Amino acid sequence: MDEEPLLASLDPSGLSAYTPSLGPLRGGRLSQGAFPITFYFSSFLMKLLALDIDGTLITRAHQLTDGVRSALIDAQRMGKVRVILASGRPTPALHALSEALQLAQYGGYLMPFNGAKIVEVATKRVISTQLLDADLIPQLYALTQEFGVNILTYTEEYILSEIEGDPYAEKEVTLTGMPLKVVPSFVEAVQELVPKCLAVGPLDRLKPLAEAVEARLGDRVSAFRSSDFFLELVPKGVNKGASLERLLLLLGKTPADLIAMGDNYNDVEMIRLAGTGVAMGNAPADIQAIADFVTRSNAEDGVAYALEQFLFV
Repeated sequence: MDEEPLLASLDPSGLSAYTPSLGPLRGGRLSQGAFPITFYFSSFLMKLLALDIDGTLITRAHQLTDGVRSALIDAQRMGKVRVILASGRPTPALHALSEALQLAQYGGYLMPFNGAKIVEVATKRVISTQLLDADLIPQLYALTQEFGVNILTYTEEYILSEIEGDPYAEKEVTLTGMPLKVVPSFVEAVQELVPKCLAVGPLDRLKPLAEAVEARLGDRVSAFRSSDFFLELVPKGVNKGASLERLLLLLGKTPADLIAMGDNYNDVEMIRLAGTGVAMGNAPADIQAIADFVTRSNAEDGVAYALEQFLFV
C-alpha cells in the first residue's frame, strides 16, 4: 500500500516516531537535526508488540529460535510493529535479546522488572522508573525468612543473595546470565533504591508468602508469581499492563494498537489490556482462558505463528 505523508507540522503531541535510517523523532523533527521531515500514516497504523521472554519469546532451553527471530525482524522491517520486551528480568539481562532482534534499529523498548522501568533502546533513555521504598527492604527480608525462602535483588552487575548454592537462585542466574554475589547481610547490601526483589523457593512456600505480603504490605507492594519458584516483589501498582498503558499514552496509541503475548501470571494485566491478547500454548489453562487467541507453545515457535495470524495475512 502506498504511504501518504502526514505533515510533521501537525505535531502529534508526545509521539515518539522512529525511522531506521533517521533515528528517533520528536514532534516531527530529528532530535539532532535541523530540517523538518514528514511522518507517514504507516507510523500511526503500526502495532506495538509486547513480548514476555521466558516461556514466550525463548524456548525452555533459553534459545531464541531462527524462526521467531526472522519473523520479528521481518515484521519490524516491514513497518508492522515496534517490539517491547516486557519481562521480570533485570535490564542487563535483556540486552542480548534486544541486539538479536535489532530493537535499536527499529525503535523498540525494554520493560524490565515487570514494567518498573521503561527504556527506549535506541537512545537508552529511561522513560519511567518505579522503586521500592528503602524501609520495605528489611520488611520484605523478614517475611521471606519467616516463610523459609531466599530473597534476591539486583545491581547493574550482580544478583545479590545471602545464600550460596541455592538451587532456586541458580535458576535466576541461568535465566539472566548475571553472576551471583553472595553477601553477609542482604539488607545492608542494598545500598540504593531498587525496582524489584525476587523471592525464590518452592511453590508451597511462595503461595502463603504472597498472601502474607498482600495482608501486611499490600498497600505498598505487589506480589505475583512469574514461575512456580519465583515470586516478584515490586512497588504497588507495578505490572506490565500498567506500564504499557503509560507507554501507549506517550506514543499516542490505544490498547487497540497493542498485541501482547505471554505465558504466566505476571503477563495477565498486559494480555487483558491489549486489543489482541495472546497466550502461549504452554501457558496454564487460566491464562489461556483470558486471552483472545492461544498460539502454539514456545517450543513450536508460537510467537512466529501468532504473527502469521495477525500481521502476515
